[in-house]
Amino acid sequence: MSKLKEYCINITDGEHGSVKEDLSGEYYFLNNNNITSNGIIIKPDDRRISITEFDRIHKRTKLAAGDIVIATCGTIGKCQVIRDEKINFDFSRSVGIIKCDSSRLLPDFLYYYLITPHTQSRIKKISEGGVQKHFYIGAMQEFDIEVPPIDIQRKIIAVLSAIDKKIQCNNKINDNLSYQSDMVA
Repeated sequence: MSKLKEYCINITDGEHGSVKEDLSGEYYFLNNNNITSNGIIIKPDDRRISITEFDRIHKRTKLAAGDIVIATCGTIGKCQVIRDEKINFDFSRSVGIIKCDSSRLLPDFLYYYLITPHTQSRIKKISEGGVQKHFYIGAMQEFDIEVPPIDIQRKIIAVLSAIDKKIQCNNKINDNLSYQSDMVA
């Protein structure tokens, strides 16, 4: 077992300070509620910020495609890989941001590793706090992880992503059938 930080360029979290809202802003200030099993979802009522605020936050987080985001409070452990090449959002402190050293740890492998029930259980066990539990950055950096060689990571990703695509396809079919059923009724 190795520590997660040994395979990463950086592990941080979102903005800790107050952020000025800009109702006409073209950028978004998100939190862990925006992390879903379907990706990072931006809703119309999410907080908008100016480019100045975005640049200030982004200067520290450097959020980019390929980063892993993980909920560090609330529903601890929800995670996603940032897929967007053009980033018009950043996160509050309720989200951890993991930048993998992709020569040693592929982001998609880490994503699949983190969402396993065993890993989710381990994350919840080491989370701290009285009223609301938190998965702190220090604990995230020291988190024990088993990392196979890159070629094995690629094979695991290929199998699991194929299964995910099939599940998404089946869900779309079910949604369509449900919609058609509602139209007939």
